[in-house]
Amino acid sequence: MIYFPRDLIGTFRYLVLSIMDQNWIERSENTLKQLKELLQTPDQDRLELVRIMRFAFGALGQSLAGWMQWVNSPEIMSTFTKNELEEMTKTITGMVEQFLEYDIKITEEGMRKGLEKQRAASQGVRFVI
Repeated sequence: MIYFPRDLIGTFRYLVLSIMDQNWIERSENTLKQLKELLQTPDQDRLELVRIMRFAFGALGQSLAGWMQWVNSPEIMSTFTKNELEEMTKTITGMVEQFLEYDIKITEEGMRKGLEKQRAASQGVRFVI
């Protein structure tokens, strides 16, 4: 069995993480570019708008997965100062709060529209026993 000095293992791990992070950044930049291009597509119909939302949610899901890996890693999170963590926390919770408020609004609207359709459909149908 070969033993490596602890600092060499740490250096190797740092290099691997740096390469992975650089690939992540490049992929994220490409995803952002694609999203912006999709948004600039002329004459978007309803199906195209839904396709763009699906792409956006996929991108968001990938980003959230990456964030979860980071916040679940004490090794990574311990490299940030308290001020950096406070700024990240403030920014992330602000975005989540805004997203959830929008989610509630759209869900309520969707439920209202769904109930209206149900009522309209049931008004045309009468059961006689």
